[in-house]
Amino acid sequence: MAIDQMAKDFTQAVAEERADDYQAYWADDIVSLEPNDGPMSRVEGREQLLQKHAWWNENAEVHSSNTDGPYVFGDQFAVNYEMDVTIDGERSQMKEVGLYTVKDGKIAEERFMYGQQ
Repeated sequence: MAIDQMAKDFTQAVAEERADDYQAYWADDIVSLEPNDGPMSRVEGREQLLQKHAWWNENAEVHSSNTDGPYVFGDQFAVNYEMDVTIDGERSQMKEVGLYTVKDGKIAEERFMYGQQ
């Protein structure tokens, strides 16, 4: 599958919260990076990423979300995310960019960058 179509399908699955569909695009040795110093700032492998998603689902109440993209260049694509979310009793508006690197038809790395509020 061409990266353009893969990126489009992945982004649509994320927007529609179809976890089984978007997780099918992850490489078994996927690396996920966040720009903070917390325990989830770097996770490696499908199992750790599933644990990261489980933590998010248990701790975040998403009131609304929006995705914009994907924007494809070479072996990478980016997606803009906006969320109205409550975490630990604190509601905030989040903006972030997810940068995904594809190798051998799977997402090998996801890297998130946060916008300034």
